[in-house]
Order: sequence, then structure tokens, then C-alpha cells
Amino acid sequence: REMALPNNFAEGLMSFKQGIKDMKRIFNPTGPGLPEADAAMVADAERLFAEAAASTSDSSEETKRAHDEARFRLAWALAHSKKPGHAARAVDLLLPGAHQWCESVLPRDRQYIAAIAHFNDGDYLAARNACEESLSHDPECRQATSLLAAIEDRIAADGVIGIGALGVGAAVLTGVVATLASSRR
Repeated sequence: REMALPNNFAEGLMSFKQGIKDMKRIFNPTGPGLPEADAAMVADAERLFAEAAASTSDSSEETKRAHDEARFRLAWALAHSKKPGHAARAVDLLLPGAHQWCESVLPRDRQYIAAIAHFNDGDYLAARNACEESLSHDPECRQATSLLAAIEDRIAADGVIGIGALGVGAAVLTGVVATLASSRR
């Protein structure tokens, strides 16, 4: 089967980008089998968080705990959602300086969910940092250990794909230069 050459640079670039996406799909593992939150789960968590936030006029420990747990449930749902922007919102909810957490939601759990959000967003270096932070709180956490292994696999796979893309790019550039040089003769 003959390979059709693109008519212009834009078509060639689009074809190249699609090839990279195909390579990523082939070489990237499916991940650590994380659950996925659908739109209804996110909406329910947002409703519960809004209700908890509305009742913060009461400063009792029980109210603070309920607010933290609702905030964490929302962060969980957003981190496990595939909708663009949800992962970033999850991380914002979990930031240490953004909220004074009570003891009902452990730092290990907050960091683990932040790692999932970064992982699902494709920011594997931030995911690794958050996962390592989670493991610093509890080195025996099997979920964080499993996620860290999946993160490391993705980082390694992206490196291999990047090297392959660089090689393909160099070959294309060499072909363009050779074509231009032969057309000037």
C-alpha cells in the first residue's frame, strides 16, 4: 500500500499529530484501574458541598467536619471525572493553603486524590510529587503505591514516545531539505 503524501504543510502536521496520538494509545497502559465519576456523581457532590458551605455559620466541630467531608467528596468526584477542567478544580479544593482542614480528612488522602487528579489531567510529574507526598504520610498505602507505579510507567512511556516523535520529526525535516535541495538543481 502506498503512503499518500500530504498536499500541504498543515495536512502533514495534522497527520503527524494523529500518528503521535495513535502511538500514545498503543503504547500507554490503561492505568491503575481508577474508578470514573460521571456527571451525576459530580453534580451530587457539588450539591452536597453547597449545602455544607451554606451551613458554615455554625462553627461547631461537627459542622466543620461535615464541610470538610463534603469538600473532599467533591474533590474525589472531580479528580475521577474525565471532563476537562475538573481535575484542576479538584486540586484547587485540596490545596493546603486554600482551606483549613480538620482532622477528619487525612493529609495522605488529600494528597492521594490530588495525585489522581494530576494523573487524569496528564500532568504525571505533579502526580508523582503528590503521590510521593501521600506515601510520606503513610508508606504502607497500597493505593498510592499502585498509583505511583502507574505514574512511573506513564512517564517512561511518554519518554519513549517523545524520542520516537523526535526521530520522525528529524526524518520529515531531512526529507523536506532533500526535496528542496533537489528542486533547486
